[in-house]
Amino acid sequence: MWTFLSRLPIVATIVTFVCVVIMFALGNWQLQRAEEKTQRLLALDIAGRTAQVDLQQVLQGNLNNMLDMPINFEGTADISKFFLLDNKIHKGRVGYQVLVPLQTTSGTVIANFGWVAATNNRNILPDIEINGEKSIYAGVVSLPLDNAMIEETALVDGIWPKVLQQSDLNVIQQHYKQELLPFVVLLDAQDTSDFVRNWQPVVMAPEKHIAYAVQWFLLACAALTVFIIAHRNKFKRNPK
Repeated sequence: MWTFLSRLPIVATIVTFVCVVIMFALGNWQLQRAEEKTQRLLALDIAGRTAQVDLQQVLQGNLNNMLDMPINFEGTADISKFFLLDNKIHKGRVGYQVLVPLQTTSGTVIANFGWVAATNNRNILPDIEINGEKSIYAGVVSLPLDNAMIEETALVDGIWPKVLQQSDLNVIQQHYKQELLPFVVLLDAQDTSDFVRNWQPVVMAPEKHIAYAVQWFLLACAALTVFIIAHRNKFKRNPK
């Protein structure tokens, strides 16, 4: 065994070893993601059967633990200053998600009212009607993810509505010029609403992560097996 190992080419051995280690690491990472998704689905199920919380309860708790918690509060929409989140697709059609500041007794919170279709002309924004009266709002707590690869194009120029490339609360606050609560509320679907609200908190199921993990483990085993067989055959042809 030692003789076999000592005759292995150093570079090829190192490259194979590194690749196998990386593939096993990726497999383990996918298993961890599967466990995280399983726990998240469990939390969503529990949240769905939990009594609704209010804004103060969310602010006083750990935000990460409050994700997808059902929330209920009274607020007034600022119909003069709202945001359109660009390039949102629904059933193959391009549109926007409408982000509206709601004035509440706990502060200003951004609510995602849902999707609306874009017009045929990118220079003409859709006509959006928002109720400006004090109302009761219900939804779930969400933390928007910021993508560093996306470059924001909106200018702070006082022109409304403002089209954004992503729901970055820091950017929204720069435009709105008021302090905002550190989360977004995804409003519940309503049959009478013109907005499409079809939220998907868990995009990839745990089973898919497990399948990816198995693929990485099989690739690692295959690479190691091919390496060993290839060099064993080579040594048999050249025993010295």
